[in-house]
Amino acid sequence: MKFSFKSKKANPILMKENIIIEKQTMTVKEAIDKVGVMLVDSGYVKEGYISGMHRRDEDLSVYLGNLLAIPHGVHDVKDEIIASGMAVLIVPDGIDWHGNTAKVIVGLAGKDGEHMAILSNLATVFAELETVEKLVEAGDIDLVYQTLTQ
Repeated sequence: MKFSFKSKKANPILMKENIIIEKQTMTVKEAIDKVGVMLVDSGYVKEGYISGMHRRDEDLSVYLGNLLAIPHGVHDVKDEIIASGMAVLIVPDGIDWHGNTAKVIVGLAGKDGEHMAILSNLATVFAELETVEKLVEAGDIDLVYQTLTQ
């Protein structure tokens, strides 16, 4: 099942320029910072949201399985969200995410309760490990964008 990444305000939730394939491995902190900065630079969130993303992962890992981690902010930083948005980081060599391997990191901000619907849709898209592996191995931003927006 595919879904449309449009917020209630008709802002695109995912923009192609917010998909990066990173050839260099990094730490969990660096990955969260990278997707967080993309969210800030795209006008989805204010800078304070990034610290909330780190706190969420410290309190309860945002690693979901199937090589996927979805950093998002704690409730305390909801006022830092300007509009719903996503940033996608693909790391083919993987990141040690608290003892698990993450290769797809999706930074997420959901305005006005939209985060649950977005999380649910992401879980559906990434339910099959084969889908995640295909996206990682292809190394194709257009394929990632099409998979998440068609």
